[in-house]
Amino acid sequence: METVSLTIPDMKSPHCQMTVTNTVTAIGGKVRSIAPAKVEIRLGDGLTREQLIDAIQKVGYNVINGTI
Repeated sequence: METVSLTIPDMKSPHCQMTVTNTVTAIGGKVRSIAPAKVEIRLGDGLTREQLIDAIQKVGYNVINGTI
């Protein structure tokens, strides 16, 4: 499985982190670590980096970078 690290500047509070975690889980990813403005996600089978970023942006968070 591929792991992606993302910077999400507006994800600072525990509520924001929970929203991102729930979004990632709902599309088949797994949060490996999460901190204010940073998250590391393991992609599930068939889940792409682009799908992941799109889902996070749809719940209102800007992703400024994503590295593998």
